Amino acid sequence: MTTKEDAPDRRLRVVLVLKTNRGCMWTTPHVDALLARGHEVVAVLPPGGGRLRRELIDRGVSVVDSPFDFRFRLSIHTLASLLKLRDVLRRLDPDVLHYHLLASALAVRLTGLATRAARVHMVPGPLYLESRLIRLLERITARLDTVTICGSRFTARRYRELGRPPARTPVVPYGVDTRLFRPPSPAERVEARARAGASGAFVVIMVALVYAPKRFIHKGRGVKGHDVLLKAWQRFHADHPDSHLLLVGGGFDEAGAEYHRELAARFRIAEDPSVTWLDSVDDVRPHYAAADLSVSPSLSDNHGAALEAGSMGVPSVVSDAGALPEAVDRDACWIVPKDDPAALAAALSEAYAEHQAGRLTERSDAVRDRIVRFFDSSRAAAVVADVVEDAADFPVARAPGDRLISLFTEMRFGCGTAAPGGFTRYLDLGDRLCLVARTTEPDAGEGEALRPLPDYRGPAGLLRALPRLVPAIARAVARAEVIVLQQPGAIGFVAAVVCRVLRRKYSVEVIGDAFDVLAAGTFGPMGRVVANAAARLTGWVVGGASAVLYVTNFVLQRRYPATPGRFTIALSNVRMPEGMLLDKPRKWQPGPFCVIAVGTHEQLYKGHDVLLRALHRLVESRFDVHAVLVGGGRRHDELVAVAESLGIADRVSFIGPVHDRRLMTVLLDSADLFAMPSRAEGLPRALIEAMARSLPAVGTSVGGIPELLERDCLVDADDDGALARVIGRLLTDPREWEQQARRNLELARTYEKTLLDERFSVWLSHIPAALPDRRIT
Repeated sequence: MTTKEDAPDRRLRVVLVLKTNRGCMWTTPHVDALLARGHEVVAVLPPGGGRLRRELIDRGVSVVDSPFDFRFRLSIHTLASLLKLRDVLRRLDPDVLHYHLLASALAVRLTGLATRAARVHMVPGPLYLESRLIRLLERITARLDTVTICGSRFTARRYRELGRPPARTPVVPYGVDTRLFRPPSPAERVEARARAGASGAFVVIMVALVYAPKRFIHKGRGVKGHDVLLKAWQRFHADHPDSHLLLVGGGFDEAGAEYHRELAARFRIAEDPSVTWLDSVDDVRPHYAAADLSVSPSLSDNHGAALEAGSMGVPSVVSDAGALPEAVDRDACWIVPKDDPAALAAALSEAYAEHQAGRLTERSDAVRDRIVRFFDSSRAAAVVADVVEDAADFPVARAPGDRLISLFTEMRFGCGTAAPGGFTRYLDLGDRLCLVARTTEPDAGEGEALRPLPDYRGPAGLLRALPRLVPAIARAVARAEVIVLQQPGAIGFVAAVVCRVLRRKYSVEVIGDAFDVLAAGTFGPMGRVVANAAARLTGWVVGGASAVLYVTNFVLQRRYPATPGRFTIALSNVRMPEGMLLDKPRKWQPGPFCVIAVGTHEQLYKGHDVLLRALHRLVESRFDVHAVLVGGGRRHDELVAVAESLGIADRVSFIGPVHDRRLMTVLLDSADLFAMPSRAEGLPRALIEAMARSLPAVGTSVGGIPELLERDCLVDADDDGALARVIGRLLTDPREWEQQARRNLELARTYEKTLLDERFSVWLSHIPAALPDRRIT
């Protein structure tokens, strides 16, 4: 076995410890993410065969037999086998011990202290925290975890109640492979229902292993709630004989198999043709393809089967136990009290009525959209890998606190300008911030908070300013302790060149797409000519970064990938301040209607000219609509002239720039629809702020907008005809309008400041010093 010192480059040895060979398949995406970053993964599992062992070996993971069986008894044998496990872990010499499930966690906490490794516990479910005895045990022993990754917000709250700080309890769902679990085609669905022998029936599915009742928690009851569903089914099926229940999942172990047999006998499954109970299967997708509705009636659970069902477009009925309500779209699914067969039967009846009316399938897109946005396993696995890498250096000298971070940005400031909200988050952990930016005041003095650069406007202005701009950027780089460059932009690019020459490390925030901005014609025909070159230069800057923050989940990552092995994080620079989020969704009101758009008029990449042409189409078709355009800049008068030439000047209110948040809130609340017809975008703050006020929205399929809006609310850039059609449809369909209002408000909640600050602290900890151990005084 090679040792860490033998490795030519810095990489981690991560030892995965699990108490099972056959379960925990949700750990494999995490292993894939770690392997993709060049780290070594070794697994310690119980002896014997199993699907998990096979999957890990197929990935090239070394698997070591555990001498401990993960059963805690007061015996000499338990002590002896724990000591042997300690010796195994010591010989493996890990950088990080990574473990799931309580028995694995206890074993590693007791034996892992023999190593100097960081300890990362990931919690798949909150069940054991319902035991008073185990809560007391976790209050004491969880302190031995470097990080406790919580698989849900519910679990995080439980651990924080036990005294674990938020910084040590990040929330990362296990998620689901949304590429593998996808809605079936009509032909696949017909075939699946035919195989199930339920072509004309209302098919309800429950996918869950059968766990034997626990001694101290829900005594005498299986936690997955099979008995609750079977009681509810007897009531429901009596009134709806054309329905069929499909149960998929056998016993988790021998005790679970015995409980399975007991349930089957108690509810006379063998005599009930309306119920089919299958054993565990490797692939549940064909069964979901046949189903109309999924049920998760657990007494305690994490996100459960609702993720796989939702990813396949199957709406769910879930109990209000644990984290299950987090997994579903409340407007497209049903949440019922746990252990309440009557409430469950009533929800089944509601779903049946929608099925009969042909409306149940209309929920499919909403449930699928939620899972793709919040629970995709590949994105979740990348965050787990981030946490593992961070824990390996926890705590280290590069941790945030009292550093001076120089941030090179394209923004323009006046003398004494305070850092806007998107930048002040760099100060939250005790660091100081210096903005390296253009200033509108030529005599602005240099200080710690602002290092002024010569001002310029447009490509021609940039060329004229270069002789003064380059030396100013070079001086700022040479004096910087920690360097962060925003991209795209000329300032960040020049700073990156200087960093390469001076051999300084730098990090990058990718906040937009250079290619989209230029290819859209924002800077005229010459912009289109240089769009590809600008994209390559941006990619070059990103490729040289030690750490990269993307404001999108996947769009910018695809075009400007970081160098493999470098730290990356997907993190919006938009944070909803307290009071911005509306308390409850808005209700549709009849016209006249108001459409609002917010964005700069410095260039035309926000597409307000396209909105004006769309408005003209609507007015011509006698649609009673008015537009409010918020923004200013040198192309403002040109937009006013466009409105006048189209004969709609009386239908457009040009507000100019709005900096008062209260006034902006009033404007958004008085509108009926938000429009973002941009030709280029990163992740647009204005759109998220509109969604926070429960506004339905329409946007273009550029930048990060598709990560925020549903497909039916997207149009191509510069297509004013499509924009007019979508605006007209949304404003005149009360049901869709209110559905989008609810959905947008729910999505905006994920941008609450408190939810994002934890992840931003991870970003801060990965920004390296420009020079090792360099401190500027």
